[in-house]
Amino acid sequence: MSTQEPGRRGTTIPGYLAALLTAVAIAALPLVAQLVDNSADEFSPHSFAVWPALGWVTCAALSAVVVTRRLQTQVAIEEGSALALAYDALPVLLAIPWVIGLLSAISGHWLLMTAASGLCAYHVILLAPRLMKAPTPSWVRRAPLLRLVVANVFVDNRTPADAARQLVESGGDVLVIVESTATFMSVFDESGGADAYPHRVADPDDESDYAVSIVSNREFGPRSEFRHIGPLRLAIADVDVDGTSTLVVALNPMATMDLDGHVTWKEQIRVLAEFVPTLSGPVVIAGDLNTTRYRPEFEQIMKLGYSDAIDSLGKGLNPSFKLTAGGALGAVGAVVRLDHALVNDDMHAVAMRNLEARGSDHIPFVVDLAVRLRQPRKPGLHGIHQREPIAEDRDVASDQ
Repeated sequence: MSTQEPGRRGTTIPGYLAALLTAVAIAALPLVAQLVDNSADEFSPHSFAVWPALGWVTCAALSAVVVTRRLQTQVAIEEGSALALAYDALPVLLAIPWVIGLLSAISGHWLLMTAASGLCAYHVILLAPRLMKAPTPSWVRRAPLLRLVVANVFVDNRTPADAARQLVESGGDVLVIVESTATFMSVFDESGGADAYPHRVADPDDESDYAVSIVSNREFGPRSEFRHIGPLRLAIADVDVDGTSTLVVALNPMATMDLDGHVTWKEQIRVLAEFVPTLSGPVVIAGDLNTTRYRPEFEQIMKLGYSDAIDSLGKGLNPSFKLTAGGALGAVGAVVRLDHALVNDDMHAVAMRNLEARGSDHIPFVVDLAVRLRQPRKPGLHGIHQREPIAEDRDVASDQ
């Protein structure tokens, strides 16, 4: 399945081929340097420096990932699950060249230091924008707020009642609940969810691990529906925010680690990219997208006029996914962000905070979204707009 932009057609290049050619080119640098002027001793006939050789292999592999990713944003490249996971892990993987560069400088391997420095520079370019808060549009100051909660509650949650109570007490107007099995939703209702959030969009026939539900304390409008588009399942809630119809679109595409998961995931994202332009008014697309923002397919969604709400607050390096819900790996904490809220130009993030990962391998979050009104606010209208934004002083990632 092609990862090219919607509407783009053409021959696809195998991702492994682009990566292999890049890796060979980088790994050949010390060999060429040695042949030209004997300036690199990593593979000298008279010596074999083990750690510099390993450094070159590492730089070659990472350069292959970086170059292939950049190429994929411009041309049609067909990447497999291994490359996709490498894209996801880029912020962590690119910490390695900093060590290689330092050791190379100490030991005098200047060519290797130069190669590592190039990767370090790319690391900074990749991460720095995610630490910068986006400018706030002038219309936000007087705009009403929609409080959205996004939570992957985990199908094997051992403390579902705790997770459910936290959601009920979150103060959200609309909750996107991922992996919302019938069992969990029953616990949610018993924990007060039935009364606090009576309005629902869900697929009653979805008994998979990828079920997604939208629940709300506000009635839904006529555009609300659960839609099946090929392999993609979307919960769509039409929420009235001071007279403006606002769409909350929730999804949970398949994980790359599942059998044939990456093939299905790419098809689901392709379908999403074709569907998104049909949406009008303020729109937020939220859920566990099973990708970090570093996959080219994610960038293609952003090019459709969307921005990452958490990135816009300068919190893009705030991770949400743990390797396991508990145990030693879970104790490490979250490592990457898979849970997102993407907004179009008619919405803007004002504040966000994390909730607690109660029995889940994902950290839920609450985000306040300003909504641009399409008609003047009615005098004396009392609604969401009177709420103060959430405090941003709490980033909790622990299980309780």
